[in-house]
Amino acid sequence: MEINMNPIHKQMLDDVFDAFTLLVHGTMVSLMHVEGGFTRYSASAVEQFDLPGEYIANGAMDWNDYLHPDDRKRYMDVMLPLLDGRAQTYDITYRVRMKNGKYGNFRAVGAVLRGVNGTPSLIGGALFNEVVSSDIDPVTVLPNKNAFLEATGALMHSGKRAHALIVGINDLSDINKLYGFTYGNRVLQEVAWVIQEIVRERCSVYRLDAAIFALLTDTLSREQVSAIYEMIRYRLQRGVEINGIRNVLIANGGMISLYSTEADASSVYSCLMYAYEESRTHRHGELVDFNGSINYDGADSLELMNTIRDCIGDDCRGFALRYEPVIDAVTGKTNGAEATVFWRDERFGDVGQEDFLPLLERDFIFEELGDFILRRGLIEGVKLLEKDPGFLLCLNVYRLQLESDYFLDNLLMLLQKTGFPPKQLSLKLASDCRYIDSARMHELIDRLHEAGVLTIIDGFGSGTDSIGFLKCEPVDAVCLDSQFLQNIDHSQRDRDILEYLTRMAATCVHHINAKGVDSERLRDILRDFPVTTMQGALFSKPLTFEELVKYYD
Repeated sequence: MEINMNPIHKQMLDDVFDAFTLLVHGTMVSLMHVEGGFTRYSASAVEQFDLPGEYIANGAMDWNDYLHPDDRKRYMDVMLPLLDGRAQTYDITYRVRMKNGKYGNFRAVGAVLRGVNGTPSLIGGALFNEVVSSDIDPVTVLPNKNAFLEATGALMHSGKRAHALIVGINDLSDINKLYGFTYGNRVLQEVAWVIQEIVRERCSVYRLDAAIFALLTDTLSREQVSAIYEMIRYRLQRGVEINGIRNVLIANGGMISLYSTEADASSVYSCLMYAYEESRTHRHGELVDFNGSINYDGADSLELMNTIRDCIGDDCRGFALRYEPVIDAVTGKTNGAEATVFWRDERFGDVGQEDFLPLLERDFIFEELGDFILRRGLIEGVKLLEKDPGFLLCLNVYRLQLESDYFLDNLLMLLQKTGFPPKQLSLKLASDCRYIDSARMHELIDRLHEAGVLTIIDGFGSGTDSIGFLKCEPVDAVCLDSQFLQNIDHSQRDRDILEYLTRMAATCVHHINAKGVDSERLRDILRDFPVTTMQGALFSKPLTFEELVKYYD
């Protein structure tokens, strides 16, 4: 179709069109030049919808004719405010008639670009098929987690040195509660634009989960990536304005350097999430570089993670439990043991859970390891009952396990299958379990109690959230955070704090456990508090199953 186009207008539209096409990685794009009087469509849109051409004069074709009749009014309700300047962005799903005559569901997301006089100059954005666009995030129209994992894997195997950065914002759930999910999506879209505006062509940008974005580059240095994060963090903290409301956004970030290794992209993702959580929970948004953060440098840290994930997938090869005896604070006798998991490998040697569990706590494969810990602990626990019929077994459980709909059924099945008595099992809830939905957590603890299983809060005292958790949830015991024991042998202030914590806990639970007891003096001091059990180097190091059997001989 021949139309008259001002060359300047055409060049302007083509430049922006090409930029949109690059940003959405092949998704269909439409862009209207309001003053120029024409619209450009992607060649794929021309083919899929059987349009008259790639450039079409405004008014020569009515897009309404291609829409399902029931969707036309809604489409016009969105378009008219864009044309007269009352609206800035659009996000609408409608049905479009395709070349074969059938209707498909499509989502259109875009914005208005204004001219120097403030009136709409260009209107357009991305149009994608909600069924087939598996690599595109429907809200921000950025490549999604699948695309990030694919690109990361390809980059690592290319032999290039690259860097990945993850950026997330706090409190999106609060924004959704206050203003609704449509408004929350607008916030995400604005964040996506801010990030793309800052990085431009220097990085590929992805939206992963919730309010988390990722950047991938093989051209920038670690220092440059760090500088980009600080720019994003500063810009978001200044706030993004939507509907006259300025939303101040707090960013958190993690990064990792990618080497040419045999590691896979899922391992990279787990490492990035670990660094991100460190930034969010312990560093007040300061960028955390994963490399070297777990006592391994460079490629070793990523290789460790990848090898561990492979071993978990191979029936938890190399994993075993160690048992730290639990001592009665009054009698000094052993009344049970807490099981912790470790991993043994020819290259890395013995690796304790503190070096790998934090990396796996957001990884779907962790559920398999969690099942292994439960199963192995109960099987070995039955054998330990032969040595001591009163043996009490403590197993650690984590948030990802407890959020699974199958956790309780699996545990009850294992108890029945192994024959381990539920009343002699206690589950120690990791500190991040405090963030599980309260109603769900309460119901789970009640059902565990019905089955006869005891529950313990780990890290009690570390933050007001643990005190609030104790107030709301009917747990049986608490394990004191070891930081409260470090100075009580020479600091009266620390003793006062510990007395406050233990007296408060004693009003809610039956047992208080103290870990990290490494001297007789500390043991004797703790006996002045309502502490019922102790663990630590004074009594025994963590033992293998075979060593624990001999311990009872």
